[in-house]
Amino acid sequence: MLNTKPLYEKGIVLDRKMLTQSQFSQIQFAATLNNFSIFYNVIKAVNFVDDSTVQLSVDGVKAVVEDAKSVQATVYITKECFSVYNITKPKRKLNANGEPEDDDEPVASFGLNLKVFTDCLSMFLGDEYDSSLKILHKGEGAPLIVILEQHGEDDLVTECSVRTMEAGEILDFDFEDEHVYSKVNIKGPEFFALLSDLDRNCDEIEIFLSPNSPHMKLCTYDEYQLESNVEITNCSDMLISFQSSEATTNRYKFSHFRLVLRTLALASKVALRTNKDGLLGLQVMIEYSEQANIFVEYFIMPLSGCDDLDVTE
Repeated sequence: MLNTKPLYEKGIVLDRKMLTQSQFSQIQFAATLNNFSIFYNVIKAVNFVDDSTVQLSVDGVKAVVEDAKSVQATVYITKECFSVYNITKPKRKLNANGEPEDDDEPVASFGLNLKVFTDCLSMFLGDEYDSSLKILHKGEGAPLIVILEQHGEDDLVTECSVRTMEAGEILDFDFEDEHVYSKVNIKGPEFFALLSDLDRNCDEIEIFLSPNSPHMKLCTYDEYQLESNVEITNCSDMLISFQSSEATTNRYKFSHFRLVLRTLALASKVALRTNKDGLLGLQVMIEYSEQANIFVEYFIMPLSGCDDLDVTE
């Protein structure tokens, strides 16, 4: 059992009056990031809607945002990114035979306003000294406690309490391997440069993937349906690997790709997938350190055939 006094003495909570003893009677989750600038940039990049669903698990932290059931972004901050990562997992339920059930569910799940959260993180952004971030959470209904520490001559500390909400429903996209038509691994900086060179004022982007040349083709269309395109063969230096079982052509809103560009600027590698319905999956890998990565995964609905997509709430 932890309360405010030992937390205060250990330097975890610097203002013992900030929260009552009962609110800190049991900490379910405590984690520390020694350098949170990359973390901030990633969270800020997916803040295209305010409300998110956060899941805490033994493997790391996940935050999910969705916009009009047409685009979903999920940030995975793996456990290895944290210098300290402590989470209390509840006892596993027993089945009819008295054996523990398999439990892959997150330890905690709650709603969080990302704008409020990133506003808290921005307090030390741009300072010449490195800053670290501590995150504490007691459990269901409790606020998320954010403690920012600036490491320098003054050792400034800022504490924030961010209200949590009931977790929202998350769309579950069908992306099983047997339904995937194309898998492409692309170098992040090159893919970012390619998309950045496309007409930013275009309305739509069409992606053609095929086992035959030109293998991959990106076409953009403006409001007058004027077209510009770029072709990529499977031997391009941009591609790490290329796999396509049959030719497919799908069109998407380019405004959704502008959202992806925010994290592509940080990417080292991108994995692109399409399935039988034209659903596009983009997994962006961002190097946090030599031993750890942050992943951002996007699902983007095609402009046609959306009603036939296998998506469940």
